[in-house]
Amino acid sequence: MSHVNRQRAQALMQRYGLDVLVLSKPENYKWATGAHPGVASFFRRAGACLAIVPADPSLSIRAITTDLFAPLVRKILGDDCVLTHTDWVETADIRSVMHEGGFAAQLTTQVHQHRVSSFHRPATFDARNAFKQLKELLLSTDLYQKRIGLDMDFWPIADYRLLCEFFPSIVWLDASAAISEIKVVKSKMEIDHLTHAAIIAEDGMKHAISHLHEGIHRHEIAQAWAEGVSQSAKKHQIQLTGQWEYITVGAMPWQGGGQIQTGDVIKFDVGCLVNGYSSDSGRTFVCGQPRPRTQEIANALHDAFTAGLEALKPGYPMSEVYRLATQAMHRAGFKSFQRGHFGHSLGHDTFCEVPPFLSAQSEMLIEPQMMLAFETPFYVDGDGGFIIEDQFLITEHGAQAVWTLPRHLVSF
Repeated sequence: MSHVNRQRAQALMQRYGLDVLVLSKPENYKWATGAHPGVASFFRRAGACLAIVPADPSLSIRAITTDLFAPLVRKILGDDCVLTHTDWVETADIRSVMHEGGFAAQLTTQVHQHRVSSFHRPATFDARNAFKQLKELLLSTDLYQKRIGLDMDFWPIADYRLLCEFFPSIVWLDASAAISEIKVVKSKMEIDHLTHAAIIAEDGMKHAISHLHEGIHRHEIAQAWAEGVSQSAKKHQIQLTGQWEYITVGAMPWQGGGQIQTGDVIKFDVGCLVNGYSSDSGRTFVCGQPRPRTQEIANALHDAFTAGLEALKPGYPMSEVYRLATQAMHRAGFKSFQRGHFGHSLGHDTFCEVPPFLSAQSEMLIEPQMMLAFETPFYVDGDGGFIIEDQFLITEHGAQAVWTLPRHLVSF
C-alpha cells in the first residue's frame, strides 16, 4: 500500500514546479509503492529500485525493480505498472512444468529457454539497465519532457553522472524539500506504526525505571529497557523491526557512564521501530537529591518545553516552537543557549530524525496528521545529559502526546 497522499503531492509538486518524481532512496521507494525495495537496495546505490510518482493523481504510480522482487510489486501496483532489470540472484520457477516430471536440471533449462544467448547477470546490479527501463517508462507515459524531480539528498555522485549520460537532454530538479513536505503528513497506517513504536518504547522505559537504584550499571539499565520492550512487543503482538537507545549515566553525557552514584543524572533517549518507522522520546532522572545546578538545568528545560508546546498546534510555523523554547531558556538565565532544532518529523528512514525540523529556519506550518518529536535537550559536561522529549500526533485541536511519563526531573 502506497502512503502517498496524491492530492497533497499534486499541490506541493505544483508549488515546487514538478510534474513527476523519480525516487531512488529505498525508504522513499517503499513509501511510494508499499513494496520492499529488494535486496539490491542494501548497497545504497541509485537504480536498485525506482518509483515514479506523477503529479497528476489520475496517473498511476509505477516502479522499476529487480526481477526477483517484481512479482510482489506487481501484486501491489498491477502488472502494467512495473518494469524490471536483473540483479545477481539466480532463480528458476519450475511450477508450470513440474507435472511433466524430469530432473531439476532439465526443468530449469526448460523454463530458461526464453533467455537469449547473451543473457548474463551482473555482479550485483547494473544501474544502466534500470535507467534504460526508466527511459522507456517516461517515454511511454509522456513524461519524458516534463519537469522531473529526484530525491537528490540520496543520489551518489557516480550514479547521478551515469543518469545524466543516459538522459543528456533532461535537467533533473532537486525534489528533496518537496518530498519531505509531502511525507510529513502521515497516513493512518504510518501513524499507527509510530504510535505503537512509542508505546512499546515507553513500556520499556517503565520497566527500566523500576530497576533504577544506586550502584546499577548503565549496561544493566539498557538491558532492563530492552527486556521491557520485548515484553511489551509480545503483549501487543507487534513484531519490531528494530530498537535503539542512548542511555547515559553521570557527569559526562557523551561517554555513556558506568555505575550510578548519588547525584548522578540518567538520560533516556530511546526508540522502537515498527515496519521501519522509528519512535523517538526521552526523559531524565537523578539518583537521590539533585544538586542545585542539576535542578536549575532541569527546571529551565521544563519551562522551555512548556513554552514551545504552546505553538505546537496547527497553523503555527515550526520556527515559532523554536523561538518560544529558546526564549524560555534565555529567561531562565541561560543567555548563551543556542540549539540547532527542538525536534523533527518522524517516519521511515535511515535515522529517527526526519526533516522538517523545529528550527529557526523552518517556516513550514504545522498541520494535522503530522507526527512530530518535540524535545528540549542540553548536554553539560560536568553535570550530565538532560532531555525532555515527547512524540506528538498533531490533531485539529493541538498536540496529542503518546507518552504518559511525567516530564519533570524525577528522583529515585
